[in-house]
Amino acid sequence: MRLIYFAVPGRAEASRLALSLSGMEWENVLVNGETFQKMKADGELPWGMLPVLETPEGTLAESSAILRYIGKYAGLIPEDDYQNAKANEFLDGMGPLARALDTTFGLSDADERIRLRKALFETGGAGSNNVQILENKVGESVSGWAANTDDLSIADLKLFTELFGLFSGNYDGIEPHVIARYPNLMKYHDKVSNDERIKNHYDGTTKDDLCWTYLPGAFDQFK
Repeated sequence: MRLIYFAVPGRAEASRLALSLSGMEWENVLVNGETFQKMKADGELPWGMLPVLETPEGTLAESSAILRYIGKYAGLIPEDDYQNAKANEFLDGMGPLARALDTTFGLSDADERIRLRKALFETGGAGSNNVQILENKVGESVSGWAANTDDLSIADLKLFTELFGLFSGNYDGIEPHVIARYPNLMKYHDKVSNDERIKNHYDGTTKDDLCWTYLPGAFDQFK
């Protein structure tokens, strides 16, 4: 397996984590913008985007599809049909949050980019509204896992990596203190970041790494 993406957590981090938990041999292939454009021009990207996963059977694209595929090998797909469906529902339900920032990418005016991103997470902003939905969903979970599954699932990997990754500093204009406004999500972060499987994966990560948001207590200073 070869997972190809940029040298940031982004939309590949959940799949990187799943591959790590699967115990399979895999290669974390990091590319820059120039390589991405060449791959795109050469027709190597099924949907013209990254990440992609190269498998013995062929190339698989779309981050959620990749996560579902790897999740089976990592034991992160619930055996119960209903829980399986709820985990998949959660993946699809996170789509609006991922798309909320789309209009800010590619803006060369840094001040305008920061202004737009700050507005997204102000009261009534699209980002704020979507995070509130996730706050409510996690608060409703009896088990504490994102989709109310019995154990860690692909829904948790996507929520944990993509939501908290937004506040790593990789996206200028999105301040880490914003996420600390959501108590259910802070409790959820404590649960997932302290899970031994997750802790082992991020062992050695420092505060200078973009993955610092996945460490236990990462947001304590902002509460």
